[in-house]
Amino acid sequence: MQNWKNHIFGLKDIVIFSLFFMLIGLVTGFLIAPIKKGMNIGCNNGNSFLSGDDEKEFHEDLEMEMQELR
Repeated sequence: MQNWKNHIFGLKDIVIFSLFFMLIGLVTGFLIAPIKKGMNIGCNNGNSFLSGDDEKEFHEDLEMEMQELR
């Protein structure tokens, strides 16, 4: 027990602990940062649908092309 009280951390120990906790901070900061800013990570392509008239024209054109290929 007496040896433990007299133990002083060396420079090597301090550097290892500092790098370890800096790495943990970087990883957690990278994972939490998008949540804090209200970002949504994903594909938000809202232009993937057609209106009624556009859809009819698209299907008519598609049918014409299919008939031309036959």
